[in-house]
Amino acid sequence: MASSTDHASESRPLGPSSTDKLFMAFLVLVVIAVTLLGVVNYKEAIKTETSKSNGEAWVAWLTETGTTRFESDTQHPACQGGVKPPANAKADTPGTWGACLAHIMSTSTELKDQINPFFNAPPHFVAACVPSDRTLMGAILLEDLMPTPPGSATPFVASQLVETDAIDYKMQLRLSVCDKGGYAIKVAEFEF
Repeated sequence: MASSTDHASESRPLGPSSTDKLFMAFLVLVVIAVTLLGVVNYKEAIKTETSKSNGEAWVAWLTETGTTRFESDTQHPACQGGVKPPANAKADTPGTWGACLAHIMSTSTELKDQINPFFNAPPHFVAACVPSDRTLMGAILLEDLMPTPPGSATPFVASQLVETDAIDYKMQLRLSVCDKGGYAIKVAEFEF
């Protein structure tokens, strides 16, 4: 029978073994991978925050313009309220969203210089944020919120604001932006 002193007499080399060194190298690689992943995710988060800032700038501009657009001496006549467009109005007819949008994008407003950070192109308006469509990252979703009759289960019905829509009344709008995953991030609901 072997005594316990036989096991203790085996000599081990001092310092880490090759298995220990391999494990430490693996840990270093894991730390490098986590750091690189954090840097990439941070850059993508900055792009999403820039898209939200773009949306906030649109909300601020439309809210400010909405307070004076029913006055006769408004600074933005293409966005003037109270001008009833004809029933078969085209997108560039005064009193429509298309004319107002063209005015916003072509004049000296701060909105015309915005850049979609995901594509380094001007932001565009979309009908809906769809997760399966990767071209919608950073896009703007602007919806007209039409009130429903009192007592309805839903207080309003949302529909996309298209270029031929009349803007001759005080509008309740909701602005959202599409994130990297294609999901809508609600920025604000406001009056225009």
